[in-house]
Amino acid sequence: MAEITNPPPERRGNPLADLPEELVLDILLRLPPKSILQCRAVCKAWRCITTDRAFLLAHHGRQPAQRLLSFVRNVGRYGSGTDLRVLDYCVEAMDFGTREFRSVVRFTGNAPAHESSLQDDYPFTIHAACDGLLLMSYDDSLYICNPATRQWALVCPPSLGDHKIAGLYVHGPSGEYRMLSYRDVDQTNKFFINTMGSNSVRCIAFGSSSVSMGKWLARESKATEFDRPFLSHGKLHWLPKSNPLESILVFDTVAEEFSWLPSPVVTWDVVFLLEMEDTLAMSESPTAGSKVDLWVLQDYKSAIWAHRYQIELPVLEIGLYDKYESWMSKVVSPEGDVLVDCMDRLNWQLHYDIEGNLLRKFLCNGRLLNLTTHILKESLVPQAFFQMQEDGSGHEPPFFWGL
Repeated sequence: MAEITNPPPERRGNPLADLPEELVLDILLRLPPKSILQCRAVCKAWRCITTDRAFLLAHHGRQPAQRLLSFVRNVGRYGSGTDLRVLDYCVEAMDFGTREFRSVVRFTGNAPAHESSLQDDYPFTIHAACDGLLLMSYDDSLYICNPATRQWALVCPPSLGDHKIAGLYVHGPSGEYRMLSYRDVDQTNKFFINTMGSNSVRCIAFGSSSVSMGKWLARESKATEFDRPFLSHGKLHWLPKSNPLESILVFDTVAEEFSWLPSPVVTWDVVFLLEMEDTLAMSESPTAGSKVDLWVLQDYKSAIWAHRYQIELPVLEIGLYDKYESWMSKVVSPEGDVLVDCMDRLNWQLHYDIEGNLLRKFLCNGRLLNLTTHILKESLVPQAFFQMQEDGSGHEPPFFWGL
């Protein structure tokens, strides 16, 4: 009779231990970030695989790009008979493929003293997203966070003060994560670049070739949606508030210079930016209109746009949810998903496919619903600036307390 031996401890209870390493690797790459973190406790071999930087980069590349939505929700009062209202501050990621929502940020805090000041005195803001990282502020302190790992670090300068955030990006040549901001200096807007994890802050100098752009930015920053950056193709994009829209403002994250990108059409309609076919795309639709047009930037250098398709929406059906005919339609995914925001007081959201078929309708159980420009693609890749924060300095932000 053959001798029966016990398997080594690391193989006990692990049915995948004897599989070829290539197959184990393929299985692990298909797991969500939360499961990867749990797999690190299974055995030394899996911990070695799931902490390898090459694996983490490949895993990040497989994660779905999810649009972020933010809103607030009334959750009650402190005690009985008091006027202290309590709000849930929520950010959720929407996967248009599965039509499911997932909480990314959630915490409870006091509401402003006056209802009318809630919009202006919002204590929490999500400013930018890049490589699974979120740039967020709370009570005038600025943080960079990774929702997948719950890591965070204060951004220098830690207090926003007069600074306004315009975007977060990776500087390709150095690999550094950098923040673009601006503030008023002697009644002139000046732009600054901060490097994450350091005290490095410098002002952008406009050379002779971009004097006109510098002058425009100095006086017209308020006329541009800098609070709604869209990162695509290694560039930051913002929509000017001018009507009609003629051009898109661009910041090249390698050269760190501003430029203009002509819009595919001169339009007064609702415009929304997204990424499709690994390049910039633009959704265009009139308020309460039946058609949504999608343009794709075929050649960035030459600013050549192509009209990809036009989606016909069922106006009568949408009118059932928005009797005031004030809805706004936007293409929000590379697959052509359309989100219709009904602007009446019920605030229905309708999700249509590229053929104009209603896939899902949902009613936000909160208010101040905001379909942000930010895309979350989760990542477990370690960042040095998080390790630097582990010394315990700074107050922990509340962003993940309710998850």
